Amino acid sequence: MKISNEMMKWLNTGYLREKWMAILLVLLGMAVSVSAGVLFLELAEEVLEEEKFAFDQAIMSFLRSHEYDLVFEKMKIITEAGSVWWISSVTAVTAIFLWFKMKDRWIVLFFIIANGGGGLLVLLLKHVFQRPRPSLNPAYDGHGFSFPSGHATGSIILYGFLVYLVARERKMIIGRIAAIIGLLLLTLFVGFSRVYLDVHYPSDILGGFAVGTIWLCFCLFSLEVSKIKGKRAFIGNLISHRN
Repeated sequence: MKISNEMMKWLNTGYLREKWMAILLVLLGMAVSVSAGVLFLELAEEVLEEEKFAFDQAIMSFLRSHEYDLVFEKMKIITEAGSVWWISSVTAVTAIFLWFKMKDRWIVLFFIIANGGGGLLVLLLKHVFQRPRPSLNPAYDGHGFSFPSGHATGSIILYGFLVYLVARERKMIIGRIAAIIGLLLLTLFVGFSRVYLDVHYPSDILGGFAVGTIWLCFCLFSLEVSKIKGKRAFIGNLISHRN
């Protein structure tokens, strides 16, 4: 009963009213991460068994029969938005900007962890699955193992985190919506570019998006939890009453 009373007092403090957007994002993130986890496990099982996906062959055959020089040149540029050097550079510049503008050490910390940890996670998974690429082309970072796509993973983590930051703002609603749509489209185009350049299978891209989504949601969830005011006091009160 004492625990229930403490819970009601906490709810009545207005925390839910003040942080309803953060709570909604956390719940949405949990649902999305579970879905992404299911997708990745399905893909991973087939990759480990060295099975070929029918949609991989169908999509790649279609794109190979519709190759255009102009589109190819555009894809060479777009694919750089998911490269290691670009993501590292944007991460560093954005972290510095956030540190001086927002002065929020938690956001800066988890932004760096999200992008840096995502890169290490991809390297580990590539070593585990060791899937050969459809073709090797170092000029487009098409070397090493194929599954999951590092460009897809890095893009959804970096641009997904930026979407989160933009969504937190309360000014310039139209501008924020345009920025969010632009970041999401850029993420999709980076993934598409990898398939069009013939250095990844579509399933590699889906796997990268899935892994990136899971890691991004975990980092954002951890960030929100770390920013909950008074959570230690609340948990401490529950423990003391229980004892």
